Amino acid sequence: MNETGLTTRASASLLAGPEITVVLPTYNERANVRPMVDAIAHTLANKRWEIIFVDDNSPDGTAAEARAIGATDIRVRCIRRVHRRGRGSACIEGLMAAQGTF
Repeated sequence: MNETGLTTRASASLLAGPEITVVLPTYNERANVRPMVDAIAHTLANKRWEIIFVDDNSPDGTAAEARAIGATDIRVRCIRRVHRRGRGSACIEGLMAAQGTF
């Protein structure tokens, strides 16, 4: 493992960029953030992936939880939206930030 918490192989594959981006609009989903990251990491274990949480300023700390995971795994990012709400616009914002091919 290296300083990012990834194996050398996983770290090297990130240099090519993600193949798949998963955009997750959230509101008050703190308890589900870690299980979702773990499930996606397991499911996409043989792919280069990234997760973008797009949080509508959840009062329960959803964005903080996603960012805490992102601090040790660069494949996880969070966009925190203040004064903007809605799944449709959150999906669009996440897609605009996506780096994956799919």
